[in-house]
Amino acid sequence: MGGAFLSPMLAHPIDRAELDTLDPAHFRAEWKWDGIRVQIASSGGARRLYSRAGEDVSGAFPDIVEAIDFDGVFDGELLVRHEEAIASFNDLQQRLNRKTVTPRLLKEHPAHVRLYDVLWLEGEDLRGLPFDQRRSRLEAWMAERPRPRFDVSPLVPFTDWTH
Repeated sequence: MGGAFLSPMLAHPIDRAELDTLDPAHFRAEWKWDGIRVQIASSGGARRLYSRAGEDVSGAFPDIVEAIDFDGVFDGELLVRHEEAIASFNDLQQRLNRKTVTPRLLKEHPAHVRLYDVLWLEGEDLRGLPFDQRRSRLEAWMAERPRPRFDVSPLVPFTDWTH
């Protein structure tokens, strides 16, 4: 796996004049989920969950760490999920910055990661591939078998900037 794969992927505003110069066909959109951005990094039995700032938050989310049964580096959004419903950020806050997590917290605030992108998968560095190819690899990998603590963030279709 090599060195750290952390890279900020923050959105930034642009003005309307700049937007009008861009072709919507060259962009992809996803919902903004009410969680925190994370990277999952796993290789050779080492499994970690990192915040956007690079802080190892694995200790607060043992349910996610235990569910990592693969080698890869993924970008995603850490959420609390109850069955199919995404819980509020307040539910996630119950889990953040904890050195220990009680069985009650694990049960009442189950963590989930909604994946946006794959950067490295089973020994292959995918960072040089275009997003659409990485996205196809991510979707195919997830389709291979269910991973209850993980899913893929759906893309939002659009053809122009008016919606």
